[in-house]
Amino acid sequence: MYRHASLATACAMAFAFAALGSSPASAISTYKSWDGSQSVGSFGCPNTTTYGQVITVGKKNMLNKFSFSWIGTGSSMVVRGEVYAWDGSKATGSALWESKPRKIAYNDSVFHSESFKPGALPLTPHGQYVLFASIDKDYEACTNNYVLSWGSVDDSVYSNGTFVYQNNSGDEGLWTTSPWSTFGIDLAFKAQLSN
Repeated sequence: MYRHASLATACAMAFAFAALGSSPASAISTYKSWDGSQSVGSFGCPNTTTYGQVITVGKKNMLNKFSFSWIGTGSSMVVRGEVYAWDGSKATGSALWESKPRKIAYNDSVFHSESFKPGALPLTPHGQYVLFASIDKDYEACTNNYVLSWGSVDDSVYSNGTFVYQNNSGDEGLWTTSPWSTFGIDLAFKAQLSN
């Protein structure tokens, strides 16, 4: 009986591992290259209100989740995660996805992973997109000049995109009408995609 139960357990585990191995999910991630302390800042109010990462989608083109690592102490801000197509210098078209407003108010000096979950958002294979967070639509909710730093890595870590940002002081209309700035880094980020 013991031997039969062990064999059944071993078979069940083998099927479970086979299912995991054939999972259609994949990820674009720079976290393995991040030292856990390198960062870029300052995101928040009063000025640099939008930070993001440009990605290039492969064959697996359903965006399920993306995350960034943030550190900051002080007051609070309200952010929204956003997904837009990218035209090479700025966001383009209408929002493909926007999160609900989220209050950020850290009371320590450690990095926090913030995840945004679009679900199975279909993107065009081989297209470029910008995954970002912004306080623009909730600019007035940012108190006492609260700012965050975001985990970052060298720009060579992810060759199919880069870190981008806007100093737009709360004007989300500039996302699609004005070129974004960059200076040769990638964010510490992860984007989970599937078929």
